[in-house]
Formats: sequence, structure tokens, C-alpha cells
Amino acid sequence: METAARPRPTPPALKKRIAIVDDDPKLGHLFATVLQRDGYDARAFGTPQGFLDTLDTAPPDLVLTDLQMPGLSGTELLQTLKMRGLDVPVIIMTGHSSVRSAVEAMQMGALHYLQKPVNLEEMRALLARALDLYDAQQELAQIRSGERSRYAPGALVGEGATLARVRETLRTLRNAPDTTVLIRGETGTGKNLVARMLHHASARHAGRFLEIHAASLPEASLDGVLFGIENEQTGLLEAAEGGTLFLDEVAALSPLLQQKLATVLETRTFRRVNGLEEVHVNTRLVCTTSADLEALVADGRFRQDLFYRIHVVTLALPPLRTLGPDVLAIARALLDGLARDLARPVHGFTPDAEAALAAYPWPGNVRELRNVLERALIFSSTPLVDVGALALASAALPRPADAPYDGFVFPDGGTLDALERAYLEYTFARSDASLADLAVQLGISKKTLWEKRKRYALDDKRVA
Repeated sequence: METAARPRPTPPALKKRIAIVDDDPKLGHLFATVLQRDGYDARAFGTPQGFLDTLDTAPPDLVLTDLQMPGLSGTELLQTLKMRGLDVPVIIMTGHSSVRSAVEAMQMGALHYLQKPVNLEEMRALLARALDLYDAQQELAQIRSGERSRYAPGALVGEGATLARVRETLRTLRNAPDTTVLIRGETGTGKNLVARMLHHASARHAGRFLEIHAASLPEASLDGVLFGIENEQTGLLEAAEGGTLFLDEVAALSPLLQQKLATVLETRTFRRVNGLEEVHVNTRLVCTTSADLEALVADGRFRQDLFYRIHVVTLALPPLRTLGPDVLAIARALLDGLARDLARPVHGFTPDAEAALAAYPWPGNVRELRNVLERALIFSSTPLVDVGALALASAALPRPADAPYDGFVFPDGGTLDALERAYLEYTFARSDASLADLAVQLGISKKTLWEKRKRYALDDKRVA
């Protein structure tokens, strides 16, 4: 047996507790002495039962145990630790003739094994790596636990019946981790948030949550991103194995990709781009759409078989303008989170600001609300956000009760184009906002707004 080499590892700031279980007291004492010099709280036990008797008062961070011992073997000790809920690294020590048994112990959950006679330098290095790995796993578990709390169904703010139904459906789906879910709703209603809630509430929460916006890539690129390219690129369906793939705006898929996705949902297999072999996958699919899929199916623009396969369970998210008092509850929750993130000493709204928030139609839904609040926090210098900091369209601001009505009036007997033109003229006349802000208020892109101005010959000189 070799003596320990120097220099020693840097002692941990907080001593890690290492239990050494070996029926050879001299060997156990030597290992404990070496590890104590390295800064660990190491203690040797001559019997497995003697070690088990200390678990409740001094649980270890790592266990180093002999394989062959009277009473309990190292493998049986490993099983006992798991039954008692102690999920720490276990390293098995074994003679040459028992290496196969040590490998079997690793298959049962042991982290590694050391062959006797033990090289002390190898032991010290292995223990240091094992403890680092354990710390990283514990940190990841805490992050995932925090994510599960953040994305729990109860985190969906609102007391109304509509949101209560959404929360209840999310809770029910906890027990259906493989079911394909279609989330429907207008742009900005929080479909991404609900998809993450589905993932973190399910048995798939330890797997990856990956997302892709189908409308953001051309067909050729999207094919490779989803299904992978043989010998070149792993697709998201494979990368999310055991977890969830969130496919945003499924209606934007081309007919070819619709057919390939329908096959995946039917057989759980697919072929990579340029590949010949079938790939089996265990990934849950959560899709979203803001389009009328039924109309697209009727027009032949969306495959009927894919529609029925993604339509197993549907979650309909309401637009913000329909939520009544819940708008203010959501605004307060968003404000609190943003204030923490931006380190701003803001904790609420003035009465005028609350009235404006409640009156505004929120064409961009929760996404628009969040952007408005973030901008307000950046420019607010008081503990309460006032109506001026919200930068909402003037039509949303409350008017005195005796003020004459100056809202939008539907033109009589007009076409849909005439109605749209009239509303755009009304919006331009009542707001000095930029084109970008007006597009947000109208719930359309700046490019779409520019095209509508050109179509209706609206000669407005404001800047982008």
C-alpha cells in the first residue's frame, strides 16, 4: 500500500462527513486519518450496523465501504441506505476476485469501486470528484425544485372561474405525463408559461424542456432542428428524450412536416434527415396555436390526422381583456417580480393607474402588460406606479363621468375593410405613440401595420 502523496487537497470550507465501513479496524483507521488530514470529517466503523446506528444523528455526505463483511455485505448496505432514503455517493472497496460483484453493485447504484490494496492517492482523488459531483447534483435538484415551485399550477394568478378551470386542468394532467396537449389562445396569453407548468408538474420534470417556434424557421431548417440530420445534428425530439418538446404555433408547419409529426405521434419513431434507420423517442409534445385549426383543416391547409393527434387534451387560455378584476391581480404579481429583478423600490399602483390598467383592452395580452410594467418601472421614481408611467394609449385612460363620449363609433353599413380603416384612423388620431408602440397596442407586427397604412393610404408621418 502506498503512502499518501503531497500536496494535500484544499480543505473544504465546510467539512464533508465521510463514513468508512470496513471490518479491518487498522485499515479503517488509516483511511480516516488520511482523510482527516485532508480536511474531511472522516470516521471509521468496524461493522455496517455500527455505522447504520449513527445515521439519524450524523448522516454522511459519502460512504466508503468494503464489499465483503460479516453481517451485511457492501451491496446489502447500499440497499439499506437507499431504503432509508440516504441518497449519497457510495464507493465500494473490493479484492481482485470480487471485481465482478463490485460492478454489480454499481449497477445497483454505487458510484464507483476501488480495488484492494487501495492506492491512497487514487482514493483521495476519487472521493474529491464524487463529492464535487454530489454537490452539483444537489444544486441542480434545488434549481429544479425551485422551478417546480415557480411553475406550479397555483402560480397562475387569478381568482376568476376561467383561470380556476385552467389550474384544475393542469393539476389533472399531472397524472398523464405522456398525453399530448394543445394550448390555444391569442398571442401573448401565456402559452409558454402554461407549457412549462405542464412539464414541471409531471413525472417528466427531471427531463429537459425544449422549445421551438415553428413560424421562425424555413421548412428546410425546421426539418433538421426537429428531427436532426444524420451524422451532423441532433434534433430537438431526440434532445428532449424523457422530457417535453414545446412546439409553438404548430399551424405554421409545412404539409411535409405535419405528416412527419403525425407519424411521430402515431409510432413514436422517425428518421433523421438523410437517415435510413428509425429512431425511437420518448418525448412528450405540447403544441400551441393562435390560429383556427378547424378552419385550416376544412380548407385543407392542416392535416386532419395531425389535428386529432394533437387535440387529445386542449387548454384554452383566455385573453386578458376578458378577465375583469384578475387583470389587476396579474399586474400586481408581475410588478412584484419585475421590481425584484430590476431592484426597484416600487410596490404598487396609484388608483388612477389601476383604473387605467383595468380599462385598457390589452390587445397584446399578458406579454403587452409585462412590457408596459417593465417600462414603467424603469422610468418610475416613486414607490407607486402612476398612470403617466404606464404609457398606455389615451383611449384607455379614465375620463370624467360628465365628459362627452369620444370613443370609436362603428361606421354604418360598411365593409370589414371600411371598419378596419376607420379604426386605424381613430387610433392614429388619438395617440402620439410611435409605430412600434401602436403595433403593440393593436396586437399586430410593425410590418403588418406598415402594410395596412399603405393599403388604406393613411398618410401618417410619425416615426417607427
